[in-house]
Amino acid sequence: MHLPKWAVGIGSLLIVAGGYGLYALHRENQSLYQEVERVSHLIQERPVELATFMASYERFLTKLHQAGAAENWPLAAFYHEELEETAEQLERLAILDDGIPVSAMMRPNLIEPLEAVERAIQAKDAASFHKALQEVVVRCNGCHVAAGKPYIRFSIPTTDQPPRQLFSKKADI
Repeated sequence: MHLPKWAVGIGSLLIVAGGYGLYALHRENQSLYQEVERVSHLIQERPVELATFMASYERFLTKLHQAGAAENWPLAAFYHEELEETAEQLERLAILDDGIPVSAMMRPNLIEPLEAVERAIQAKDAASFHKALQEVVVRCNGCHVAAGKPYIRFSIPTTDQPPRQLFSKKADI
């Protein structure tokens, strides 16, 4: 079978263009690998700062408490979700901090107790909400003790004040 010269020319052009496309793709891949190597040291130099996550927990817990105290259930659901997502994110990071398996402690000490909070929000049950939220604070404080930081304590006052960190040296307030 004899191909016309124009078909051979187009075929050759397509082969050259395809080869150039593959070469360009290879160069882009090389560039991306070099960029990953260039910035990968940042993970070691700037590890996840646990205090940043904990500050988020405190802020979301405060807002969750305030929304529940006001029986603003849609807002409480929003802050519950934010608190839960933040805990799940920390859990996925598999952080071991000074030998403490912080990420592994998220599920039993925060994520699971938050399930009762969620049920109370869905039921619009203020009494169950307060009780479940108090259990979250108890678990948070227990986690701090287990992590060797018993001096980090929180409470939920019985008035409509927000949850707060306790700064006194006294063990129970």
